[in-house]
Amino acid sequence: MKDLTEREIIRIITDRFDGDRSLPLGFSDDVSAIPLSSKTWIIVKADMLVGSTDIPVGMTVQEAARKAVVATVSDFAAKGVRPTALMVSLGLPAPAKKKTVRDLARGLAQAAREYNCKIIGGDTNQADDLVIDVVGVGFANPGKLVRRDGARVGDIAAVTGAFGKSAAGLRILMSRDEKDRANYPSLVKAVLRPRARLSEGIILAESGGVTSSIDSSDGLAWGLHQIAQASGIGINLHTIPVAADVQSFAKKHRISATELALYGGEEYELLVTTTPKMFPDLKKRVPSLRRIGVAEKGSEVVAHLEGKRIQVEERGWEHFARPSLTRP
Repeated sequence: MKDLTEREIIRIITDRFDGDRSLPLGFSDDVSAIPLSSKTWIIVKADMLVGSTDIPVGMTVQEAARKAVVATVSDFAAKGVRPTALMVSLGLPAPAKKKTVRDLARGLAQAAREYNCKIIGGDTNQADDLVIDVVGVGFANPGKLVRRDGARVGDIAAVTGAFGKSAAGLRILMSRDEKDRANYPSLVKAVLRPRARLSEGIILAESGGVTSSIDSSDGLAWGLHQIAQASGIGINLHTIPVAADVQSFAKKHRISATELALYGGEEYELLVTTTPKMFPDLKKRVPSLRRIGVAEKGSEVVAHLEGKRIQVEERGWEHFARPSLTRP
């Protein structure tokens, strides 16, 4: 029997509970929801960071703690919801060092301040590897929360920024190439100090012009397929939003910039669909928003670039499917 991938593991577990009609978002969206009233849902999201798989060479413990919070906040951003509180559970290898614990606290506190949410509790335990598990809680009006399944034929597909930085930055850190690190600081920063698009997500959701949204932490290609499947549409891209530094880095190392942008993951940008009528206004409200394609009939995700038709594969970041980030 072949080993299971992360998504196969999730599918086996969630299949046991999929008949529960009381879960308004089910298991297929960025967050979970508990109806409190007809006008208020409690929004909950958990995200776990594990040292051997999620902390690359060159990332400090403080940066890792901050990143753990960013990952959770990013899923709230995709729904247009501000997290009110965070609970953090820590697994620490023994013996626990005072400096390590202080650095963890600094990183958690820094991220909590950045996104204006309080850490209110959690749990601490001994573990063989460093584990930082962050649970976020917030509140949303169900009429304003942006789901994955609302895209319609004719909608514009757009993103809040350029892609490929994290994938390229990870290559630099793993190679320990000091020249690349000095020449491409923005790529390294994308890995060590990622940023959740919380303010942008809230602005987009409150506009009423966004029909679907997903956080791109598992990769642009994966996000495109998730929206397409959930909404029952296809997506035709007319551009791949590759960052300029990624183009330069890819050319230097003779690798595909498109591959880095589509399948790298850990970007924390938002991928949204909008009504064509609202896109110009949304662009004014969120200047970084850029159009990359259009929703069409069908189920395929394709790109038409320089006269060529490219099939966008359904793949991206996935645990149990690739070696550890900390191994060069």
